[in-house]
Amino acid sequence: MLRIIFFLIQVAAFIALAVWLSDNPGQVKINWLNYQIDTNFSIFLIFIIFIVFMLWLFYALFNKIMKAPKTFFSLRKSRRKSAGYKALTLGMAAVAAGDKDEAVRLSKKANILLKDPLLTRLLSAQTATLNGDETAALNYFSALSEDHETEFVGLVGLMRQAMGNQDQRLLLELTKKAYEKRPESTFVCETLFSLQTKMADWENAQKTLTESVRRKVKTEKVAVGLRVTICTARAIEFKNNDMVLEAIKYADKALTDDKNFIPAAILRAELTQDPEKERKIIRTLEAIISARPHRELTMKYLKLWSEESPLQHFQRLQKLLIKSDKSVQGRLILAEIALEAELWGEARKYLGDILIDNMTNHGCRLMASLEQRERNDETEARRWLEKSINAAVDYRWTCNSCGATGEEWSPLCGNCGRFDLITWKVPPRVSALSDRASFKASDKQAQILEQ
Repeated sequence: MLRIIFFLIQVAAFIALAVWLSDNPGQVKINWLNYQIDTNFSIFLIFIIFIVFMLWLFYALFNKIMKAPKTFFSLRKSRRKSAGYKALTLGMAAVAAGDKDEAVRLSKKANILLKDPLLTRLLSAQTATLNGDETAALNYFSALSEDHETEFVGLVGLMRQAMGNQDQRLLLELTKKAYEKRPESTFVCETLFSLQTKMADWENAQKTLTESVRRKVKTEKVAVGLRVTICTARAIEFKNNDMVLEAIKYADKALTDDKNFIPAAILRAELTQDPEKERKIIRTLEAIISARPHRELTMKYLKLWSEESPLQHFQRLQKLLIKSDKSVQGRLILAEIALEAELWGEARKYLGDILIDNMTNHGCRLMASLEQRERNDETEARRWLEKSINAAVDYRWTCNSCGATGEEWSPLCGNCGRFDLITWKVPPRVSALSDRASFKASDKQAQILEQ
């Protein structure tokens, strides 16, 4: 609309000028080199405009001719660059697809067409990796890591190489450098956290976890579970080093974040000195036992009243588990304590019902003990022991990754080394955790951490 209005204004101005010139023709006289020119002003004006236009046209044509070589080479360069970027893109696609030959061909083409080595080094590095040429890949990634603009890309490439070579020392060094560059990178953050937990570097793992939440790499919901495990691991470490107050501090932190975390509760029960003075934690332990009966926790809890008789223990426990009287784990615990108190009828009551539908190894062995102690029936006791061989496996600390089992909880699986995957459940298979299930880093890991 504005263009139309502007055009109409121009037309109107031109018409007005033409009318004004026709009403005021005027005369122009020019004397030059014995020549005289007489004409009216309108024709003179048109002549001047024509001369100016021709001069402009000549200048434009001359400028075009002078710039033609530069334009030609610029166009040629642009086409080479476009072809180079196309080769670079297709080369990356070939790497992703695992097409080695095509990746090599396109990598060479991109290197020829593109003069900027930073743009082609990554493709060359990825191609070398795809072809299994670790030396070439190392050289390319190292070159990338030495340039400020591509340092992070180069470090990530070197990290992946270190992962493939299982070089933990180098991987840790590279990951720390990459983390300093981009702490918001999910891959780098996850790698650093994984390394720190594998090496039992709980303090730094906790710092990394906090930072990952701040930078939204992890959600607070996910971080809570990991933080609980780390706090419990730190509490165990402090306990093993006779730093009781610190151990209590971190065990309490774990239970604050997750009031039903059994490993922290077990540890806290061990650290409790005077149950009469620590009523708050006793109430916490009792609430956990009542809601989720657990044999190890229950036994640690009853030890706090070591001066009480087995009968008093049974009465105390019966009050706690009154709401869990239908729980298989709760009834097995009550049956075991009833046996210690020689309450044969109570033990038989709790065992009888659950063994019908839940014949577990531990339940069968308790029944064998009951038959032998109450009735001195060796035959019946032997029959129950034979049943226990083929009975269902009892709950154990089990790794959710590899299925390995152990008698005690650990933040790390001693078999596969995974973090925060050991839970209390019926294992899919029985394979004892190796001696590597430790809360302290190995000598090799400790050396890496010191550096």
